[in-house]
Amino acid sequence: MQFKSFLVSLSILAASGCGGSSGDSQDTKPPAISEQTFTLKITANGVAAGLEVSWMDNKAKLTADKVIELSATSKTFVQPTLLAIPESITCDTQLSNTTTLNYSLAVKCVSSQASFAQTTPYSYPVTIRYGEQSIQLKDSPVSVPPLTMIEPEITALGGPQICEVDDSSNLKFKVACRPYTVVYEKRKLYLVFSEQEKQLLFDNPDKERLIESEYLWFDEQVWFITEGASTQYKLHSASFDNGQLGNYKIHDINASSLAISGGKLFALTSFPDGVYSWQSGKWKAVSNLINDGVLKSEFIANNQDLYLALEDNNEVSSKSYIQIINAQIRGSTVLSKQISTFSHTPFFEYDDITFGLGFGTDEQLLINVMDVIPSARDDAVFSLNNVRNATIWQNGNNQFLFTNQDSGIEQFKFTREQVETSTAFDLTALRQITPDWIGGDLDTLLAGDFVETASIKYAVLKYLRKAGTEQSELQLQSRLNTTQPIRVYNETWRTIASYARSNTKKITPIVSEQGYLLIYVGDASSNQSTGQLWALSADKEYLIKADVSWESYSMKDFHFETISEKHLVVYSEFANEVITITLD
Repeated sequence: MQFKSFLVSLSILAASGCGGSSGDSQDTKPPAISEQTFTLKITANGVAAGLEVSWMDNKAKLTADKVIELSATSKTFVQPTLLAIPESITCDTQLSNTTTLNYSLAVKCVSSQASFAQTTPYSYPVTIRYGEQSIQLKDSPVSVPPLTMIEPEITALGGPQICEVDDSSNLKFKVACRPYTVVYEKRKLYLVFSEQEKQLLFDNPDKERLIESEYLWFDEQVWFITEGASTQYKLHSASFDNGQLGNYKIHDINASSLAISGGKLFALTSFPDGVYSWQSGKWKAVSNLINDGVLKSEFIANNQDLYLALEDNNEVSSKSYIQIINAQIRGSTVLSKQISTFSHTPFFEYDDITFGLGFGTDEQLLINVMDVIPSARDDAVFSLNNVRNATIWQNGNNQFLFTNQDSGIEQFKFTREQVETSTAFDLTALRQITPDWIGGDLDTLLAGDFVETASIKYAVLKYLRKAGTEQSELQLQSRLNTTQPIRVYNETWRTIASYARSNTKKITPIVSEQGYLLIYVGDASSNQSTGQLWALSADKEYLIKADVSWESYSMKDFHFETISEKHLVVYSEFANEVITITLD
């Protein structure tokens, strides 16, 4: 840290006696100096703003481009000092005077660190190239050694957002970002930044059907699929440059489904069936395993792992799953021949054992141990009868299978080497509500009842659990300020992909979407009754629409169009409109 001061020498004129001989001389004393009023004018540049100056009995905080005037009474002038200069800046001061009583102080500081900070809330990571340095803004400002004549450049965005970096002469760089999501409305595709702001992405001149849920963010591009009248699929991608549409491309593979595993993008193609991965800006075929069978599913996901149900061309009873684990494609894993129907569930890991699910000829639920040699897999099966519904729920690194049977809610467990396997939690509260169904997703466990009338069947939510926290029906009603039942669809629109090759059996009737349910709160005594539409998760609730008819909700008018880290979008089919909510 450097502090330079230019001191002004004050000359004091002392009077002395003269004349007469040395013998006549008398001792004389200098005249007493009386107190005087001094003034000090202080100017400062932008970097110095906020620093404090101490001068005589005064203290003042510096402000950029504003003159501070101070005065003080003293016999002599005392030099001002800067207080508590941070290590991140270096300051020079210049003191001058126009008279012996009137002084000026100019303070100029420069940053000894270049700082980068977002002026908008932190959403997704932003990578900035600054000279040879690569800086990532994630959740707090970053400071680095300064460079001269170097402009920073945004090189990567960690999510769907548009960002700009403002130049700063004081080496304080400000980054402004606008997160967005992609929505489909009236056969067009839009970027939506907020409830009021959207930007056309794809005009869809051929009026092709956009495949729901098949648009995602990867490699700083939006990817989406359309289907034409000839049932041929088109895979599109679009990048952005300063908020404007940049590189737009239709790819040369007939992709019908997209998924990400281990940081890689995969596509499933039709006509012919195939699995491709996006590598170095090109699509490359990564598996010929499908050549030996017929696909019976799209991608089935368990966190970042993907599965494809495959049936042998020549032997229908031979069923297997192709696995993509952490971006690596593994060989086809054959199920027990006792399984006659695929379950629309992935493999799951419980107490370090891998299990697969399926159904037998008598509709019993079969739990197949996969960590054995193929010849032993036929008999490595647990059989559960009268399973009405089931779901897989994860807590920590363990994944638990819950079933709803004649005996009530049960957790799948067994004894291994005379030791019982892990218990997820005490089921007392869950069993006490005697639910008709159990569901949710890996993060959220749900349970409740079915209500069936002559015209409609729907579900009521009575239990929610995430990690170690469970909420009863009363607690959920309290969050929503209601005494009405919390009604929910008895199945969700994207439980099973609506493709012709999907031939898997659903076991989970109520599926939450990234932890959220789309629920109805209010009167349901008639079709004309009205209530509120909410998005509900374990710890958040968002009012989607305040005045919704029970008829429109019960007819499944609404569904989640997309849920991202920053946006939740609900689509109304009857009104053909989207409702966008910015998440906290």
